[in-house]
Amino acid sequence: MQEELRQCPICDLDDQKVLAVEDSGERITYDCYRCGSFTITRSSRKIPKNENKSAELSAWLRERNLLGVEIPLLTSTFLKEIVKTLPVYTASEKQNKLLKALEKLTEYPGREVILIPEHDLSLAWAQNETEFNYYLKSLMDRGLVEISNAKTRSLDDLLYPMIITTAGWERLEKTVSDISSKLQAFVAMSFDNELVTIYENSISPAIESAGFRPYRVDSDPHLDRIDAKIIAEIKNSRFMVADVTNQKSGVYYEAGFAHGLGIPVIWSVRHDDLKNVHFDTRQYNHIVWEDETDLRDKLKNFILATIGKR
Repeated sequence: MQEELRQCPICDLDDQKVLAVEDSGERITYDCYRCGSFTITRSSRKIPKNENKSAELSAWLRERNLLGVEIPLLTSTFLKEIVKTLPVYTASEKQNKLLKALEKLTEYPGREVILIPEHDLSLAWAQNETEFNYYLKSLMDRGLVEISNAKTRSLDDLLYPMIITTAGWERLEKTVSDISSKLQAFVAMSFDNELVTIYENSISPAIESAGFRPYRVDSDPHLDRIDAKIIAEIKNSRFMVADVTNQKSGVYYEAGFAHGLGIPVIWSVRHDDLKNVHFDTRQYNHIVWEDETDLRDKLKNFILATIGKR
């Protein structure tokens, strides 16, 4: 059977592999050089372009593929929710993303990684090859990566054989421990429908007003385990906001993981659920809130008092 090739519905890269077509063509599984593998429904294929988030969604998919994290079926409902929570990274953070991706792709220190800008721009959450090349050149200028056999190769070639330098490996180790330089705030909470607006109108604005970027878990909020993506994002955070309203085990689990890493955890709970807070965490000060405005104001003040403003 001849291999079927189609344009990727996420990034528009031509001639990408189709691994499976199911349910009379309603569900299609792609293996894209830029996005990685994913399964999408026919009815949801236009959402990334309609929301102008193709590049960010492609990077999100590639990152999860690189980490080995399961990607749910990309339905219209799921994609619309993901688009709302996709982070916006700074230029410095995108450089770090690219360096961390190279770390994942490197079999062992000293081993070169072949990069193809057209395929690998998603590793840096870049919009295009020009932006990708800028971040790669920046890493080279900082001495964190170098071209293998640089005497005969350059960034003018079609393929970039890159090696992480000794300084690059040291930087990767430092990035894990240098918490004070991080801009992200991880949010662990229940995603029951009644609390959707609490994140949008209270938690997210409070974090942003203090100068940090909120990151909300975009997978199943009721996990009894922590997957690789969640671990990576917790490690990439300056602090965590853990709202334990509705007493989800995943929230406690993620907060415990952050606490074990020495990452500050700000606890909150709706007033009518305070009595149900787990006895192991009652010793910690909780923001007890009544409504959206109450939580937004209290959380902002708590962040400014305990973490400070960026």
